[in-house]
Amino acid sequence: MEKQSLENPDTVDDISDILGTVRGRIINELSINEKSMDELAEILSINKNAVKEHMGSLEMKGYVRSFFRGGKSGRPRKFYELTEKGMSLFPKKYITLATYLFSEIEKEVGTERMNLILGRMADRMIKDMGMKVSDEPSVNREQKIRELNEFVSALNRLGYYARLEVSEDTVRIVRHNCIFYDLAKNNTNIICGTLENQLINKSIDEKFTIVEKFTDGAKKCVVEVKI
Repeated sequence: MEKQSLENPDTVDDISDILGTVRGRIINELSINEKSMDELAEILSINKNAVKEHMGSLEMKGYVRSFFRGGKSGRPRKFYELTEKGMSLFPKKYITLATYLFSEIEKEVGTERMNLILGRMADRMIKDMGMKVSDEPSVNREQKIRELNEFVSALNRLGYYARLEVSEDTVRIVRHNCIFYDLAKNNTNIICGTLENQLINKSIDEKFTIVEKFTDGAKKCVVEVKI
């Protein structure tokens, strides 16, 4: 009986953009079940040496692992299966899930309680960043700038690619990446309006204005701080 491949063309195309056509097909085939080199050679219509070369590369990158399985007779056969890293290549809908979750929670608890939840999330982020927020307000410009530099360093530990711009009359935090970008596009009020505002407010204890945002089409997020 002829073996049939259960490929999802869209998925194969997505993974092939990353790994190349043949390796994209291999990943898709292994998502169905583990396969031997002989089975892959038959499905892909290429020789076993070519399969071996592709599998060596995929195994070295951590997308697949090999193992041996003994048969009723003869030598054990080598099989391949996907690793967790290999499974991570397939499309995920985390942003869609998070968007639905935010919407349903706000409907259930109301905007005020939702803001309290986001405030606690901001507290956790500050803790995870390793920020030590002083209970005493900064009294001079030099100290305030030093604390802002510490905040920018903490942002960079989270992946914001941020920098501090200081001039005589303006201090700006410029962030070249938004770690919530995909989520913020559909949840601007929650992410930019509440979570980001609380994150900044709880960290620097200074008056600020977000003057540029990724969600408004800008290539960066700019926060002007009044000190």
